[in-house]
Amino acid sequence: MILFNRLFIVFYCIGYYSAQFNFSNYHCLDGPNFWCLNDTTESLCNFTNKTIGLCGYSNKRCQVKTGDNFCKSSPPAQEQSPFEFNGGLTGVDDNLFSYYILDLYWPPSSCPPIYNETIDFLSYFCSPYTDVNQPGRERLALHGLWPTFSTNGNYQGWPQFCVSTHYDWSKCHIDGNLCSWTNSTKDNFTQVDYEYCLSVENRQECLINATDILLPEQERLKILAPGYLGVRNLFINHEWTKHGSCCSLIFQHNISYYLAYMLDLVDMVTRPGSLTYEYIQRNAGEKVDLNYLIAALNQTAIINCNSKCELEEIAMCMNRDHHTGLPKRFIECPPGARNTSDSCKKAQCEYVFIPLRNQYRQISTDDYYFSPVWTTLLSIIILSILFKYLILFFGACYQFI
Repeated sequence: MILFNRLFIVFYCIGYYSAQFNFSNYHCLDGPNFWCLNDTTESLCNFTNKTIGLCGYSNKRCQVKTGDNFCKSSPPAQEQSPFEFNGGLTGVDDNLFSYYILDLYWPPSSCPPIYNETIDFLSYFCSPYTDVNQPGRERLALHGLWPTFSTNGNYQGWPQFCVSTHYDWSKCHIDGNLCSWTNSTKDNFTQVDYEYCLSVENRQECLINATDILLPEQERLKILAPGYLGVRNLFINHEWTKHGSCCSLIFQHNISYYLAYMLDLVDMVTRPGSLTYEYIQRNAGEKVDLNYLIAALNQTAIINCNSKCELEEIAMCMNRDHHTGLPKRFIECPPGARNTSDSCKKAQCEYVFIPLRNQYRQISTDDYYFSPVWTTLLSIIILSILFKYLILFFGACYQFI
């Protein structure tokens, strides 16, 4: 009996601490404890020696890399408060995240009326298929599907450029030191510049066979993801290496599967009858009350605006299915994501304007515009000419009589 009791106590302790470990491992993804890393959380989450990536607000690399120092340090060592940290963790193990964000953008806010390959090649959102009168112009288009940590308060974080048993994509981050260009050490050398360098230098470590992946989906891409058809396939390279790599196990390390699934989601959420179609697409060219729009989308979306309160992007929160790991349904966005990413509210926008920058409409209102003075003068001249011909006409009639 004593032996039985001792065995029971031993197995109970093992079960208890195992449950505590799993519980901690799950909740290590919840802020703020996630960002205030210490020996315990780093060990549980396997984040040891990982680096905190881009700070979302400033778009600068954080000077403090990891550990408690990040939470305790003060300016100028830390350029922003940890309570408003918004960034990615580079080199995290694949498949370590809580939910997805399906991010869509509004091309008229980001792309010129006519795409210029020489000038606009680093504008990932744009391509010849975002030109005026193209089917992918005036509709929500795919930015990406992003694995994300579930965070509370004013925290937001995500894994990026992840490591799996198949491949280490962390070298595709700007800190990967694969670019040989001399200006790569300058402060204004961004992740976009780094990725362009890798493409030009043909660094196969970070390039995917985009032709085989994009060609079968070309017709759908023209409408649902026109930016993916830009030059050098930079967009799909970026989305897979930064985000897809962090859920690659779920998508069986198959980039074609990842792309097709994203396009299916975009088709589902933007088709006639969907919430985005009813409350965004049908209001194109108009302004919509921000709170009304958020409520109409059932709190499942975060609206992003520019400084003019024009719609730029919409981030839609989706669950991670317990069985398949795939995004299956929309969920209410966690408070951390909404508090840090809602640029419309930060810009104090009461309304969101959904722009339609149609070149031909601008021509009709701008190129043929006359000031009131010139309009009046032109009217006087025309009336004078008409009056002159009327006098001549009646004079000729009088002589005939």
